[in-house]
Amino acid sequence: MSDGKRTRIAGWVRRWNADLTRFVERRGRTRADAQDLAQEVYLRLLRTNQTDLIEEPQAYLYRMASNVAAEWRMRACESKPHSAAELDLLLETRTPEFHVGEAQNQARFHAALDSLDVMVRTVVFLKLREGMTNEQIAHHLAVTTRMVKRYLVTGYAELRARLISE
Repeated sequence: MSDGKRTRIAGWVRRWNADLTRFVERRGRTRADAQDLAQEVYLRLLRTNQTDLIEEPQAYLYRMASNVAAEWRMRACESKPHSAAELDLLLETRTPEFHVGEAQNQARFHAALDSLDVMVRTVVFLKLREGMTNEQIAHHLAVTTRMVKRYLVTGYAELRARLISE
């Protein structure tokens, strides 16, 4: 490629790149897509052999950008769209190590829960697993709500102590 051609195209880039990028961006492209598309225009321009024959370079760039944008749209329509399930699989960040750690944590929690006094364990279970209110637990176990609160405080403290010490 001749230095004259390179200099001419570099001048066009300096002069019209911002406007060309905005032109493409206004037609529904993101800023990054518009910049990529403008780069494609300049690459194609570098591949042409007779840039010295271009009489209206700005109009030529805009026409070329319109054509490249149309090509990109057609290519995007022809590409296979991905389902939401496929995209979710791509975003899955849980590794096998994560699943093993999760299983170990569950096992530690259940071992700590099993070591609690029967009444404390029952109250904690009803609260955490069944989602019952203190009043519902009290009614279910025929104890006062004050006793339910004591069992919960005791259960949470013992669970915390056992889980932190491990």
